Amino acid sequence: MKKFRLTLVTENQNSLEKGKIFAESVCEILNCENGFNISKYKKLKNSYRIEIIGKITDPINSISESIELTDRICSPWIANYNRAKKDVELIFNKSEFSNYRNNNFNVLNWAQFGIENN
Repeated sequence: MKKFRLTLVTENQNSLEKGKIFAESVCEILNCENGFNISKYKKLKNSYRIEIIGKITDPINSISESIELTDRICSPWIANYNRAKKDVELIFNKSEFSNYRNNNFNVLNWAQFGIENN
């Protein structure tokens, strides 16, 4: 079974509770029932690091599923394709071109999505 790991770094969040609300919203939109880990992110002021681990439901089409899942949060994402492993790593960096699918997601500063093979 393939799993994904999504790491998110927020900004402008002055309380752990706000970070948890953001993480719960992302888990909900990704249909991820495993929950998340959250910790203070010291490189940015008022920011949190959130890690979510979920399941890839269609291992044969994991790349398109990865793109579809991350697009539920925001765009654009930078794609790094690994032909040998037939998977992809996606990176999001906040910029003036960022488009958030939910206004509450605009606290997202950086994200990384990757597939893990077990």
